[in-house]
Amino acid sequence: MQSGSYITNFTEPSMAKRVSAALLEELKLQPNQIDSLQKISYERLNAAGKKAIRKVQESLKAEGKSGTNLGWGPVLDGTFLPYQPSDAKAIALSKDIPLLVGTTKTEFAPFNPANLVPTMEAAKSNLTKQYGARTESYMSAVKKAYPESSKPSDYVLFDFNFRSLAIEQANNKAQQGTAPVYMYLFTWESPVLDGAYSSMHCMELPFVFDNISRCEEMTGGGAEAHALADKMSRAWINFAKTGNPNHKGLPTWPKYSKENGATMLFDNTCVVKNNHDKELIQLATAK
Repeated sequence: MQSGSYITNFTEPSMAKRVSAALLEELKLQPNQIDSLQKISYERLNAAGKKAIRKVQESLKAEGKSGTNLGWGPVLDGTFLPYQPSDAKAIALSKDIPLLVGTTKTEFAPFNPANLVPTMEAAKSNLTKQYGARTESYMSAVKKAYPESSKPSDYVLFDFNFRSLAIEQANNKAQQGTAPVYMYLFTWESPVLDGAYSSMHCMELPFVFDNISRCEEMTGGGAEAHALADKMSRAWINFAKTGNPNHKGLPTWPKYSKENGATMLFDNTCVVKNNHDKELIQLATAK
């Protein structure tokens, strides 16, 4: 599971039918004209889809029901998807399947223009707007979790959403005690565009597939990138083959547990840390 631990349920069939009916109504189509959807432009289909979802959400609200997370996605059809992911029967299906799960350090943070901070003063000003009286504690927690932090961006370009969900999924799986869990965090920063990409979403893919040269616009194509790709691709191959990502090119990668929080940080120097950012995440996500 790479940067995608959404702990959610599939759409119930009754709700999917309501959204589908609203879409057809928006497009002035009858159920027997469903093939016409393939001939409608993306722009028109997308606009109609958004209107349909809004209408269903409004009707649900009027009924005193929640329309949160309503959208286009997998449907619990009872055949291809027979169970909700949280159902005991679904959990039993994968109880003996090892899990490798993780995220990138900054995910979507580099895409936010507000995070382009040229100085530490600007970084602290931004953080104060977000964390108020907790700002100093937050900055101390950053330094504790990542002692190498020195640039202004090192204090603002974090992802806490995907990382928290990955930890939740790892905890749930590890607590079953029937199959091993391995946690990673991709912290390598791309040198492209003076480091503007940082460790953004999908940055790990050229490393996992050992395709550094094909993605030089993302990776820069340097020797350090190639060296890390060799380590990561071998780990993923070993995990696919055996359920264990360990190999001689990496430090020993222990099984993850909620207690040890063991996480492999993939960078020019790969290291395993235990619950290294637990305090930072708690500070950042506190209400």
